[in-house]
Amino acid sequence: MEEVTMSLCIFSRNIKLDILVPLEISANELIIGINEGFALGMDTSDISKCFLRTESPVALIKGNKSLKEFGLRNGTIINCL
Repeated sequence: MEEVTMSLCIFSRNIKLDILVPLEISANELIIGINEGFALGMDTSDISKCFLRTESPVALIKGNKSLKEFGLRNGTIINCL
């Protein structure tokens, strides 16, 4: 399983940390995992309305596409408000 190290920035809590993420999971799985793991309070009851913003590459990730299909890589930054 291919994994990459990404930076997670949660601006509302002034948190920046590195996380190890497998590229085979879907964007939805990452959204739910980060939401539950960091208690972000996102309403995931309608997951189709949920997304994460990234830099390097710049993208809005959502849906059942794998993270690899989005071109995420080591050094990608995930921004959460």
